[in-house]
Amino acid sequence: MKDLLKILGYFLGTLILGCLLAPPLFQAGQSLGQVLPFIPKADFEKYFHRAVLLAALALLPLLARALRIRSLAELGMEKDPAALRHYCFGFAASGLTVLVMATGYVLCGFYRFKSVLPWEAVPKILLSALAVGFLEEAIFRGILQGVFQRSFSRIAALVSATLIFSSLHFLRAEEAAPIPDGSVCWSSAFTLLPGLFYKFKDPARLLSEWTTLTVFGAVLGLARMQTRAIWASAGLHTGLVFVKMAFSKFSKRTGECLPFIGSELQIGLVPVAALLICGCVVGWRLSREKRGTTG
Repeated sequence: MKDLLKILGYFLGTLILGCLLAPPLFQAGQSLGQVLPFIPKADFEKYFHRAVLLAALALLPLLARALRIRSLAELGMEKDPAALRHYCFGFAASGLTVLVMATGYVLCGFYRFKSVLPWEAVPKILLSALAVGFLEEAIFRGILQGVFQRSFSRIAALVSATLIFSSLHFLRAEEAAPIPDGSVCWSSAFTLLPGLFYKFKDPARLLSEWTTLTVFGAVLGLARMQTRAIWASAGLHTGLVFVKMAFSKFSKRTGECLPFIGSELQIGLVPVAALLICGCVVGWRLSREKRGTTG
């Protein structure tokens, strides 16, 4: 119970620190944008989400100290001798899964490619995907799932970490009214907090998107369990985020077919089925590898 309270305190502290960091980051970005025109302009809401990510990274060592984590073994992990192979395999598995699904959407007329493709955005998308993949896997699969394994069974720890992962990813500041650039002050980010929970008021959105997030979280957690490391799950996470973000930049949605295909790439029964297939392939490959190693 004490560990759980410390984890909850970490997430609360991350949110508060992110709120405090967002305004100065936004002002710094605006100033740099005037000097360096190639820096893309972003609204305050995007800076808020980036600030929360930076806060999560900054407070991670404090969480590890508070939980008295002195070694990977205390979290049920060990050094992965095939780290690079597992990472590349995970990246390819999830990336190809989303790419095949997205290609099918285009062929069926639910999306179309833009007339001018923004190739210049690819490096930035890749860097963002790398940061998100490693940071979130370190938090959710590395620390959170490992801490739950101290008190629960491996399956109970997997379920608990997965549910927290899917629920927290449902928090997006998308309902709050946009904050004009000239009105940003030290408390601006705090006004976005009520809008974080707007998706929970939509049962259909909750069921469709939350289900996809839960299935994906379970796939990531199982990869962590099988390898006793986060390299495979980090690859899976990075590959999915990279292809998803790149596809959203390169295409426009032209239709939907609920409950199979929703208003976003990750919504609907099709992405759920695609992730389940991806999870089965990953599980089979890692299990076969483990049998070959121990055989």
